[in-house]
Amino acid sequence: MIKRIAAGIMPRLLQKVPKNKRWLYPFWLAGQLDLTEEEYLSPSLPEAFDGLNLAFASDIHFGPLFHREEADRLIRMLLSIQADLILLGGDYGNELSNSIAFFQHIPAFSPVTPVLAVLGNHDYGKPGESLKPLFNAMREKNVIPLVNKAYSLIRGNKQLAILGPDDVKCGKPDFEPLKEAAEAADFSVFIPHSPDIIPLAQEAELPFDLAICGHTHGGQIVFFGRSPHASSIYGDRFRTGWIRENDQDILVSNGVGTSILPMRIGTRPQIHRITLRREV
Repeated sequence: MIKRIAAGIMPRLLQKVPKNKRWLYPFWLAGQLDLTEEEYLSPSLPEAFDGLNLAFASDIHFGPLFHREEADRLIRMLLSIQADLILLGGDYGNELSNSIAFFQHIPAFSPVTPVLAVLGNHDYGKPGESLKPLFNAMREKNVIPLVNKAYSLIRGNKQLAILGPDDVKCGKPDFEPLKEAAEAADFSVFIPHSPDIIPLAQEAELPFDLAICGHTHGGQIVFFGRSPHASSIYGDRFRTGWIRENDQDILVSNGVGTSILPMRIGTRPQIHRITLRREV
């Protein structure tokens, strides 16, 4: 069960668009950043993790369309959530070099709060190009990369696993180590970059309780609830918001930045504060 609490808005350009500049609205909208706050209720959640706060941000696309001051604002917003875990959903730059530049630019996260990051398709370079500089830049800022790896949080004798696969489009996902971690845990959160991996994960019988994804930008350009050009191979099936498939809950974020053009219609940029609650 999902309970939406509130959405806070931080504008970049203007609070209101003048009537004679309404044509600028799609560019103005792309510069907004909402903080969406929700509670996720599950009877499977151990009491030890009741009230655990997750911060999630994806699809930053640092580079020509997302600049340093916007990156600074994003980090301030993430830190203001005061989450127990910060989850980063991939596509940190519009290309590998800018993904590295994003982590080089931002301040180091506190080692007290785990920050976990998966890779998106834009975080890969040319075939054979090493990702080691990106991983090094992440670790220097106290960010833990998860590529077909899991991170376990233990409270008392209960275990919560964060499952981070490789990107389904440009990487080589391996579900076996994730299945081992999920089966050993009492509750698991799957954080792939793209929801396109969800059917594959379900086919592989990956036992996750909650999935949190990005990649789609909510459609970025949306008319009447439909996107003319979907980035997902499934069209609008996983476009945005909360989805339930095969008795598993999936949250698809609109993401932070934009791709190709610095504009949005019908979908707002967002980051998330998700509070896990045990449903009795």
